[in-house]
Amino acid sequence: MNRVIAVYSEKGGVGKSALSAGLTAAARRRGLDVVAGDLDPRGTFTAELGISEDQAPAFTMNDLLALDPQGETGLAAEAFAPASDAWPGVQVIAAERALANRETDNMAVGLEFRLRLALKGAIKPGSVGILDLPPRAGGKLVTAALVAATDVIVPATLDEDGRIGAQEALATIKLVKNLGMNSDLRVVGIVPSIVPGGRSTLKDAIGGFLAETYGELYRDDLAIPPALGAPADAFRLRAHHRGPWQGGPGACRGLRPDPHGSSRRSPLGSVAKVLVTAIR
Repeated sequence: MNRVIAVYSEKGGVGKSALSAGLTAAARRRGLDVVAGDLDPRGTFTAELGISEDQAPAFTMNDLLALDPQGETGLAAEAFAPASDAWPGVQVIAAERALANRETDNMAVGLEFRLRLALKGAIKPGSVGILDLPPRAGGKLVTAALVAATDVIVPATLDEDGRIGAQEALATIKLVKNLGMNSDLRVVGIVPSIVPGGRSTLKDAIGGFLAETYGELYRDDLAIPPALGAPADAFRLRAHHRGPWQGGPGACRGLRPDPHGSSRRSPLGSVAKVLVTAIR
């Protein structure tokens, strides 16, 4: 199966959906088609890709997990909905509010394995899957995504929420692997997210803790700077854009220089490094 990258933290507000959108944009810039799966009932990733709640397709992620596939593979293709013209080459498996009902669905035997079966054969060569997970401690939606994924990226803001979100996400990932539900799942790393320039005692302390605790899993070299403006907007593609990336409507075109001398950084350039690390 082709690469399926899950983006997961057990805390909200750490740039998870923005990173998912950024990975989507970076994949398209590399010529990869994208299957974007949204497992968060709030639908932030779905909306960012241009599908509003009142435009939700007839067949969504909720339906894909609710229906018994009876062993059939590739059913995800039936849920594909094209993203907006700003995201050419992207097919979305959309979230909706009713997706939250799957967490308490005790009638769906093997629900946690349904997404994996559905994606098998649906992600074609030259494509990559990107899954945006809900910020919660385990549960059926998170487990379904981790079982379906080949790789997982854990974004972490350098504050207490980011630290806790990464710690708890890694515990859930370890449990999924140890239970044999997806023993080959690879953690790409804990990626510092929305990292501001300049010096900060808290930022340095949290970064130091993550580096000391998780060693090589902590990828300070892949740190993602904040975008100026709406974080996800900064990664949006222009329809059929062929020139240098300039960001979407209202997006920034990079960061101001760091007052301590670091060079101007592009959010998309940083995310592209994360993508390359995940798919190589």
